[in-house]
Amino acid sequence: MIELMVQRSIILLLMMVVILTGCKDESGKPKIISSKDKVEMVRIPMISGYTKVGDPIYQDFYMDTIEVTVGQFKKFLKSSGYEPESPIDWAELYKYSPTDAHPMIYVSWLDATAYTKWAGKRLPTEAEWEFAARGGLVSKEFPWGDDESIARDYANYKGTDGKDQWDETTAPVGSFSPNGYGLYDMAGNVFELCSDWYDEDYYSNSPLR
Repeated sequence: MIELMVQRSIILLLMMVVILTGCKDESGKPKIISSKDKVEMVRIPMISGYTKVGDPIYQDFYMDTIEVTVGQFKKFLKSSGYEPESPIDWAELYKYSPTDAHPMIYVSWLDATAYTKWAGKRLPTEAEWEFAARGGLVSKEFPWGDDESIARDYANYKGTDGKDQWDETTAPVGSFSPNGYGLYDMAGNVFELCSDWYDEDYYSNSPLR
């Protein structure tokens, strides 16, 4: 796992009609394709009264199935003319994310927020991210269960031997199996940015309530 920041974005169902094209995958699960960045998103179902990860999830939402890639972020920069908060050192970035299929790294929270606004989305809240990362599993340590010894068969993670080929770099997004919701790389690879941080009182004034 490379300890670098990357973002993953979501969109609320109420916005779906305006900017998304809906369909289903072969399993029949609802999915959508964002019209701006062409990224597949999957529906994360609300579980009424869910309080184990910070606060209830108040409505279903769609989340990108993959981390934002280098290629997608370059498209955003070219299309929008956005200037990153700090100049991007592309030579340094390519040491860890060497192709357009690898996750975008070395971005600030403001840069990530700008990308999601351009794409017509937003960053997930901490509660939404953790809820989605669990993939529908309950009381499990990882998206695949509790066995850390097999982590490298399921994530870009240095802890154990396994199928992971990327000890010194990030892995191309979607290189490992998805979780129960169809989301890739919810463990390992890189850290991900959220719109907020964990705080017991944060959601008392949340705009999502």
